[in-house]
Amino acid sequence: MYPTKLLLGILITMCCSFYGYSQDALTITNEMFTTVKALKTIKFDFDSKERIKGKMYNEKTSFKINLNPFKVYLFQTFPKKGIEGLYISGENGEKVKINPNSFPWVSLNLDPVGELMLENRHHPIYNSGFTYTASILENLINKYQSQTSKMMSFNGIVKIQEMDCYYLTLINSNYKLITYYTQKNETPISIANKLKINFYSILENNPGNKATTVFKPDTRLIVPNDYASRMELYVHTSQLYPVYLKIYDTKGLFEEYTFLNVQQNPPFRIIDFSYKNPEYKF
Repeated sequence: MYPTKLLLGILITMCCSFYGYSQDALTITNEMFTTVKALKTIKFDFDSKERIKGKMYNEKTSFKINLNPFKVYLFQTFPKKGIEGLYISGENGEKVKINPNSFPWVSLNLDPVGELMLENRHHPIYNSGFTYTASILENLINKYQSQTSKMMSFNGIVKIQEMDCYYLTLINSNYKLITYYTQKNETPISIANKLKINFYSILENNPGNKATTVFKPDTRLIVPNDYASRMELYVHTSQLYPVYLKIYDTKGLFEEYTFLNVQQNPPFRIIDFSYKNPEYKF
C-alpha cells in the first residue's frame, strides 16, 4: 500500500511541476534572449527555407560569426556549393566580398542590400545568426506585453535533430495587412527596419517593386503590421539557443530555419575573417 501512495504522490508532484512549467513559455524565451545576447562568437550550419514567389527556396550554408564588431564568413553547400561570402562591418566600403565559384571567376564586392545579394533571400547578410532570429520574437513579446500570456504557450519537450528542445508557440491574433504611405527616399529595406517586419513581405504584397526600389513620397503600400501571425520555436533545453524556427503569415509558412552543429563562443583567429585565409578561395 505504501509504495502505491508514494508512487501516486510522485506522479502528482510531477504533474504539478509540468503544469507550472507549461505556463512559463515567457521564462524560457527570456532565458534564450539572455543567452543569445551574451554570445561573442558563433559557428553553425544553417538550413534555410524561405517563401519566394509562392515556393519554398532552400539554402544550406555554414557560418562563422563574430558579434562585436560584426564579422561573418559563410560557405554555401546548397544549392550552389562553393559560394563564399565575407562581410566585416566598417571595412571594404561596407561591401560583401563574394567568391561566386562560377563565372566571372573573380571575387566580387557587393552591396549587402543590393539585388544580387538579396536574390531569393529574405534577409541581408548582417542579419545572420541567433541575434536577429531571437529579436523577431522579442519584438512581438515587447509590443504585446499585456497579451503575452495568451499569445504564448509551452507545448512540451520534443526531439529536433536528436536534441531535446522546448517547443514554444506564439499565436498573434493582432496580425493584419495595413496601408502605409511612404516618406522621402524610403525603400523596402528601410521600411521593414522601421516597422520591424520583413522586406520581402513588402515586395510580396506590392508586386512590381524590388529590394532597391526608392519610393516616391506618399506612395501607398500594403504591408503587414507585424512580422508574423504565428511562430513555432524549438529551444535547446540546456544550451538555450533556437534550434528550429517556423514563421507564418496569413498565406502560410513564410520562413523555416534550422541551426545545426552549433558552437557557442568558439575561439576564432584574425585570419578566420580575412579574404587572405589560405582555406578560402577569394
